[in-house]
Amino acid sequence: MERNIDLHIHTIYSDGEHTPEEVFQMVKEKNLKVFAITDHDTLEGAKKMASKEGIIYLPGIELTAKTKIGREHILGYDIDLENPQLNEVLRKKKEVDLENFLLTYETLKKESGISFPSEEIESILSRVGNIGRVDLSNLLRKYGYATSQEEAFTKYLNPVYEKVRGQKKGLTEEECIAYLKEAKGYVSLAHPISLHPEYRKNLRFAYEDLKRRLEIMKSLGIDAIEISHIHQDTPFREMLSSLAHELQLLESGGTDYHGESIKPGVEIGSGYHGNIAIKRLSLVDTILQSSKKVV
Repeated sequence: MERNIDLHIHTIYSDGEHTPEEVFQMVKEKNLKVFAITDHDTLEGAKKMASKEGIIYLPGIELTAKTKIGREHILGYDIDLENPQLNEVLRKKKEVDLENFLLTYETLKKESGISFPSEEIESILSRVGNIGRVDLSNLLRKYGYATSQEEAFTKYLNPVYEKVRGQKKGLTEEECIAYLKEAKGYVSLAHPISLHPEYRKNLRFAYEDLKRRLEIMKSLGIDAIEISHIHQDTPFREMLSSLAHELQLLESGGTDYHGESIKPGVEIGSGYHGNIAIKRLSLVDTILQSSKKVV
């Protein structure tokens, strides 16, 4: 059955600009039938969203895996939000994220001579939910060091990240997958384009490298690949779809919506200036069949 779907949405509990209730109002306005809250490394936003009549809500999360190159995020869907092990891991990870945030901030000060009022930093550190580099991006824009999130990351935060990458603590790929499976979740690799900078330049390399990675991830329990994403063009999506079929993995997808001020031009359900239109996903079909949910 065709449905309007978006399985990648962020709220104020990670690095989005809207509350769960505001997100739901947009979901209704866009006539979505299946959606997921997938905040970074926290379940707080997902817990605030109750199931709504006529719309399927899949509680989710986007875990950050520690990598040597690129960025690796692991999505979990239809998870048990009260799973004790996952909740304890996230509690401990919040402590690690605070350390990583301060490491990044101290390096930014050292490299660029940029600092912010202490009350701004204290406000971030005391906040419920996930904190990270986007919080520093927001401050860089607020205090006039950058005019956009892209500029803040390109000019300041990405160079800092490369300097501190080896010092930062975090979960491994194996741990992310294991904790999500423990919470009865369906696991998907998020935006594979972010795994290696060469993927954007060399589709053949991307295919061969991703196939090797995904074979390992499948052995660890991963269920799906995020095919549709705002930063993945049609040739890349087609390659991912072929890989999913070859490796017998399900397909997931979503807009990675954060809010207009954070990702300008991106809208729930339609992506960046309409570059996403998801009507059916094998991951959604599998979840709905297994859980007997009806929409």
